[in-house]
Amino acid sequence: MVTNDLINRICNAHGGLERWRMVESIQLQMDIFGPILIAKFKSPWLANITANVFTDKPYVSLHDFPEQGHTGIFDGYNVYIYNASDKIYCERSYNNCDHLKSKPRLHWDHLDLIYFLGYALWNYSCSPYIFNDRGFECHQGEDWIEADGSVLSSLNVRYPGHIPTHSRQQVFYFNQKGLLKRHDYTADVISPFAIGSHICDDHKTFEGLVFPTHRRVFPRLWNGRPFKALKVMDGRFKNIQINWRQPELV
Repeated sequence: MVTNDLINRICNAHGGLERWRMVESIQLQMDIFGPILIAKFKSPWLANITANVFTDKPYVSLHDFPEQGHTGIFDGYNVYIYNASDKIYCERSYNNCDHLKSKPRLHWDHLDLIYFLGYALWNYSCSPYIFNDRGFECHQGEDWIEADGSVLSSLNVRYPGHIPTHSRQQVFYFNQKGLLKRHDYTADVISPFAIGSHICDDHKTFEGLVFPTHRRVFPRLWNGRPFKALKVMDGRFKNIQINWRQPELV
């Protein structure tokens, strides 16, 4: 019962489950910077990314990516790239992602990056609402005391196998208002040692739904605390647009 009360409280703090269910997709405009991208891709910068995140299933379209006029599609464990003529010119299945971890430095290609960004953006945008979905196992953990004395409620979440995500077991931390402040996970597609804490700040309201618009990732130490002297990823959402479902005609 405590877990259900916590999930209800955090969903309400972010806009409410009923309002979320009226959303068809969310359009994100963002800049991403991260030294960790150098270890797997060609540049630490991904500027002016526009993504459309659909809520019914793990599906994200990345517009003008990897180049102008092209569209990268993340569809669960499948990735496609459409050219300017709306034709698929490359695709790949990620049902087995072990090859991503074994690729050498600077060896992720555009399909790999679309898969990584796609599942990450879908999870970030749809949490905490998806915790109500079938297959998610959630239980409340111990409170976390921050250095300034503030208390965060923790929620341990085990993801079902059909959801692409960083790792099956993750921990989310919420402040006393119910807003997401921290997210702990292991980025399995990068390395079993990519143990991170994802810090969420600058919460803003877009058409009644609340999202953190500044996300930073730090390595997580043996004692569970983020090592804030080393920032491995920084994402800033410049705008979020809600696309509502059209009412059904009777």
